[in-house]
Amino acid sequence: MLLAGAFEDAAGGTPRTVLTGAEAGCGKSRLVTEFTATVGDRAMVLAGGCVELGAGGLPFAPFTAALRQLVRTRGAAEVAGLLPGQAAGELGVLLPDFGTPSAGADPGTARARLFEVLLTLLETLAEQQPVVLVVEDVHWADRSTCDLLSFLVRNIQQARVLLVVTFRSDELNRNDLLRPLLAGLARAEGVSRLELARLSRAQAAVQLEGILGRPPGAALIIEVYQRGGGVPLLTEALVNSDGTVSAELPASLRDLLLAAVAVLPERTQQVLRIAAAGGVRLGHRLLAAVTGLDDAALTAALRPAVDAKVLVSDSDGYAFRHQLIREAVLEEMLPGERAQAHRAFARALEARLEAGSRAGPEGTLTVLAALHWRGAQDDERALAAAWRAAAAAGTALAYAQRLRMLEQVLELWDRVPEPARPAGLDRVGVLELAADAARWAGEPERGLALAEAAIAELGAVDDAERVALMLRRRAGLRQELLLPGQLDDLRAALRLASAPSLVRAQVLARLCWALKREDRYAESEQMAVDLRALAERLGDEEHRAEADMALASLGARRGEDTMAALRGAQEAAERAGSGLLKAWAYLTITNALEGGGHSELAIQAGREGLARARQLGLGRQIAAPIAGNLAESLTSAGRWDEAVEILDEVLGLDLPPLGRCEPLVIRAQIAVARGDEETAERTLDELRSLPAGVQAESQRLLPLARLEIDARLARGDLAGALDAGRAALIRDQPADARYLWPLLATVMRACAEASAVSLPPEACDPGRLRKDLELRAGSTDRPGPVHDAWAATFAAEAARAGGRADPVGWDAAATAWADLAQPQQEAYALLRAASAASAVGDRDAAALRLGRAADLAGRLGARPLLEQISSLARRARVDLPALRGQQAQPAGTAPFGLTERERDVLRLVAAGRSNRDIAAELFISPKTASVHVSNILGKLGVTSRGEAAAVAYRQHLLDDR
Repeated sequence: MLLAGAFEDAAGGTPRTVLTGAEAGCGKSRLVTEFTATVGDRAMVLAGGCVELGAGGLPFAPFTAALRQLVRTRGAAEVAGLLPGQAAGELGVLLPDFGTPSAGADPGTARARLFEVLLTLLETLAEQQPVVLVVEDVHWADRSTCDLLSFLVRNIQQARVLLVVTFRSDELNRNDLLRPLLAGLARAEGVSRLELARLSRAQAAVQLEGILGRPPGAALIIEVYQRGGGVPLLTEALVNSDGTVSAELPASLRDLLLAAVAVLPERTQQVLRIAAAGGVRLGHRLLAAVTGLDDAALTAALRPAVDAKVLVSDSDGYAFRHQLIREAVLEEMLPGERAQAHRAFARALEARLEAGSRAGPEGTLTVLAALHWRGAQDDERALAAAWRAAAAAGTALAYAQRLRMLEQVLELWDRVPEPARPAGLDRVGVLELAADAARWAGEPERGLALAEAAIAELGAVDDAERVALMLRRRAGLRQELLLPGQLDDLRAALRLASAPSLVRAQVLARLCWALKREDRYAESEQMAVDLRALAERLGDEEHRAEADMALASLGARRGEDTMAALRGAQEAAERAGSGLLKAWAYLTITNALEGGGHSELAIQAGREGLARARQLGLGRQIAAPIAGNLAESLTSAGRWDEAVEILDEVLGLDLPPLGRCEPLVIRAQIAVARGDEETAERTLDELRSLPAGVQAESQRLLPLARLEIDARLARGDLAGALDAGRAALIRDQPADARYLWPLLATVMRACAEASAVSLPPEACDPGRLRKDLELRAGSTDRPGPVHDAWAATFAAEAARAGGRADPVGWDAAATAWADLAQPQQEAYALLRAASAASAVGDRDAAALRLGRAADLAGRLGARPLLEQISSLARRARVDLPALRGQQAQPAGTAPFGLTERERDVLRLVAAGRSNRDIAAELFISPKTASVHVSNILGKLGVTSRGEAAAVAYRQHLLDDR
């Protein structure tokens, strides 16, 4: 049985997820119930279901239910004690028992903190005993729930956790979230899918035997199977306890489901109709308040429904045994009955809010009230409640729900008189708020549509600056989605904001950076000069600092030493009180340092900037881009394991295409360099699926083209590499030399590789391509040492492509890369220098260079490069001790197979540091630190941190630390 096997794996420390799908009524919930009963004595079972509310689900509903179950068992204080520091306060978003979460933080970071806290809680519980977390009915999940579920599936590592996720397979083509959710989860490690088909006739016979307690007759089996179609729920509903099937029993599904309801007392049916309007599950107190019955009367009314298995009960409420039954009851209600029931629920929920009820988070209660007023067709109250719910949803970090509530406000706006609308706000103002909510909810496409609706409505309003700000907002959303039109929007906004004002300054600043990204450097510089002049006129210190920052960034691109100017602009931003701009300065500083060949300084600045951005709660806007820059510098410096850590964390966030592009390129570059074909191809597939806007900027287009060529060369596809190189160079637009030189050198490498083989007739002519490359290189600037190193590599590759051995050229390239401390490029240049030396008969020179290259490639774990080094050493009859060492143990590892990063963690473990202390010192997450510690214990063959420290000292594992 798949579930049983997955549980055994999870109990052994390998987390698993099982996606369980079936048609409605085919037994997925029954299966999960039976399974959890069998493991209940060995594991902690937590369960919750997604709740359908109209067009979407209740945010975080299954996790709130699971957390409530845990609190009921252990108490809030004990649960809080499982988490470090004040982290439990973040759970106040889900349950008021944990207080109120901190306010004012960047929404993306605040939500990330909630996700991390839940992850930590699950992993801590799993240290005590295996945990089975059941998430039911994800076909009703809202986006917030989907995001959290995806985060947990991808980030639970080496913990004794089994996630069981159920869904209706017949909803796949009717649900916009379900199909991409399941597709994404299926690609994650440790995920299996279990599909429950309808029962065969033989299986239906076994079910009937279980129902009747005796073997069923052949005629009964045939009749029930024909009418029930092998759906277990229908089989159960069709047969009577005496083994007969009534001839008068209606054949329609709805009437079939209502047959059990129809025989219940009228009072019970009345309460069931009210309950159906309330949702799948209802608390006893809420239902009592809505029906007006006291505890005894309500219990008496519902007892027949529970006995008839129409409802199931738990410690504090009731649920329909199957959603199909609830739907059937709801459809039977007259419109007036439904409206009356919804009105009663709305009033009961608002009474709870006024009384300060702790039965659920305020956001949940206000959202429910808004939806029930909508169901009651009371437009004025529905709008007011939705407006309150939108505010509460924002506080609760449920941005998808905030968006939904704002959209309800928009839907009802024209149906209510002006006094019933929110004071001081017009429809465009709601559209602006909804566009921002969509962005935070991870739905920039929806945000763009809302921004466009706002712009269309503003066309009739004589408020040029407001239109300008809305165009600026749309430009930002287009940028996130890598869609064209950003510059058009910003230029139009600048024309509208013609007067010297703060709005004009905001548009100028955005336009300056957008022009720089699209390689329009002269225009960008003019915008920065105009911005500085305007800021001085307005006395606006923040925008003056931003102008100085932009001018310094442009100067750095030309090879000027602008670091003092960048630091000065950063200090000015701090004096102006702009935490956002100060954090943005780290992005420009790290970019300038890396572009100038100062990778280690860029790493230091990136670590500082990442910590600062997280401290300020600037997750999506700044922390993720800084992390991307940091990963680029770590990759250049040969610290690939650290780079992968950063990249995996960044790619685990809910980022739009803009935020994912650079991290994906770097991750794929490392995968190609290490020979990890599966990761490289998977990452390339995602990059190829990005919108065409990625082609607009050389800083994205050129590295992506270089990556394509590297990947094809790694597969031996020389013709494909040449074609990709030719296609990349067709782009006759200005390009940043920082990204153009690596591409030119890589395409020339493809020409050199192709010069020694026969190509298909239709392949690109490498000789002609080589001439085009030399022309392009001759007109490309070399403003800094990194450009010089790539130019030296290009020249040496050109000699190789022309059939000439050039040991001097390759030595010059190797020296240039060594001076920059970029080991991958140095190792490659040394390999080529050794090959050239061997070609001219200088075996000793070849051996010296191969030895150094093998050492560098081994430390990187660059397996394909090591294989080339080994091959050349065999051909040149050079004995390399470094290669013997690489064969003895994996590249880049120390004794016991520890990576460099694990040795850093081990040093801190030996010093008595906690996982949180380790995370803070190494700038990683506590989860990542925990994974490293677990890996270290396994590799050392010990069970405690103290034993690990003892082994480290005894075996001298930290002597060079």
